[in-house]
Amino acid sequence: MSGGRCGEFSAAPGRHCQRQRGVALAMVVWFIAAMSLLVVGIVHEARVDVRLAQTHLARAKVAAAGDGAINLLLSRQGELRAERQSPADGEEPVLDGEFALGQLRVRVQMVPVSRLIKVYSEKPGPLAALFAERGGISRGEAQRLADNVVQLRNPRGRRGSGPALETPEDLLRIEGFDRALLDAIRDDITALDRGYRLDAVMDYDGRRWLRRRWVSLQAAGPSLLPWQIKRTEAPRVIGG
Repeated sequence: MSGGRCGEFSAAPGRHCQRQRGVALAMVVWFIAAMSLLVVGIVHEARVDVRLAQTHLARAKVAAAGDGAINLLLSRQGELRAERQSPADGEEPVLDGEFALGQLRVRVQMVPVSRLIKVYSEKPGPLAALFAERGGISRGEAQRLADNVVQLRNPRGRRGSGPALETPEDLLRIEGFDRALLDAIRDDITALDRGYRLDAVMDYDGRRWLRRRWVSLQAAGPSLLPWQIKRTEAPRVIGG
């Protein structure tokens, strides 16, 4: 009897040790799993940071190359304009050209504002036609948006709706006007009455980029350059 009790109680410490080893093993497994998740998270965050850094670098290079190529084209245009003795407000000569800046080849196109739709002075009919054709929306919806544009650019209609409409992005302040529609008509419109649009297009890092600037061929301020930058758009990827 006593021997049975001894045998019974002598087995308990072994089972207790096995239980402790099982708990310890589970803790180790959970610790390894947690560390694995932490490492995966750190690696993912590092990859995101690398991609962001690469995007910022690409934008900086595209901006520098685009601005340089645009300045070169404007210089060439100024020389040709002086040779022809064109009036300061003339539409010609309008040029395009290709330039090599470092490892980038940049194609620059010069577009007179007169060839674009002046979105903040155009009549509602042509605006509605543009919205319907480019945006793929119904004629009724396009007409409603065009009427809203005309109303908002009127100081009376703009009362309580913020400052005057000055850039294409200000169209987003109009009810029902979304980013998709703006992107669809962006290449057809202008917020300027006079001047030129210059598009610098280049391939970098497997994607096609656009750097766009709006200029006037009238010098202003202390600058010795025979042109004035009216607006600069951030570099963006185009063509899908």
